[in-house]
Amino acid sequence: MITAKDIRNKRFEKAAFGYKQEEIDEFLSQLESELNEMDEERADINNKIQILADKVREYMKDEEALKDALLGAQKQGHRVIAEANEKAEAIIAEAKAKADAMVEEATKQHEANMEKNRLEIEREKEALIVAQKQVSDFKKSLFDMYKSHLELISSMPETFEEADENSADENEDKAEKVAVAADPFASSQFSARNVKNAYESRFGDLKFGQNTEE
Repeated sequence: MITAKDIRNKRFEKAAFGYKQEEIDEFLSQLESELNEMDEERADINNKIQILADKVREYMKDEEALKDALLGAQKQGHRVIAEANEKAEAIIAEAKAKADAMVEEATKQHEANMEKNRLEIEREKEALIVAQKQVSDFKKSLFDMYKSHLELISSMPETFEEADENSADENEDKAEKVAVAADPFASSQFSARNVKNAYESRFGDLKFGQNTEE
């Protein structure tokens, strides 16, 4: 490859009727100048190419680092997502277990309360049946007693002559029985205190609407 230095140092032999030496020297000088400019431009281009090559290599290194960073971030993201999913599943499972336990406990408590209420209702029904029977028995005893009083009144003599035939003791006894028959509640057997005591002895243990075991 011819350089500007080769052109500058080139010498030609003189010959008769040849080219003019001045024109040749001028052309060579111009050619040398242009070659020098081309060499400078080529050197500048080579320098720029080298800079660009360095940049490319640097970018390639950065690209590899960026790829590694992206790959690491992707792996880290997958790991974080997996851990988050595991934690979420654990939290959901724990919450479900607690909810199931609460529902089961509430169901058991409800069933226990229902059974308790059922037993209380059964006891109150039984107490009501007992009370109804005692009231019926008490009414029957009153009716029987009143019936006996009516029979006693019916057996009394209708005239004074018949009354004179009875002894004085019998008349006194009958008179007392007549008074009781006329007002059976005037008897000490049906006094307010005795009736109250009889009621309490029969019905005092009954507590309607309450738990009989309390």
